Amino acid sequence: MNKPFSTRIGELFAHIQDLFDTIIHISLKRVQRSKKTNNKIGRFISFISTLGDAYFKKYKDIKSNDSK
Repeated sequence: MNKPFSTRIGELFAHIQDLFDTIIHISLKRVQRSKKTNNKIGRFISFISTLGDAYFKKYKDIKSNDSK
């Protein structure tokens, strides 16, 4: 507990963002697996799922390059 309060709050926000990113990513993966695209809403959800999957893949690549 030697870290300043502002550092601990910043790290807390990073963990919260990571939690939400993980929840959204898992949700998008589940929607993509269901493949219910027989109507307009299903196709739209599939589009959003594919878009989200591409986003998270690229985001992971960028983050892994920043760590080096």
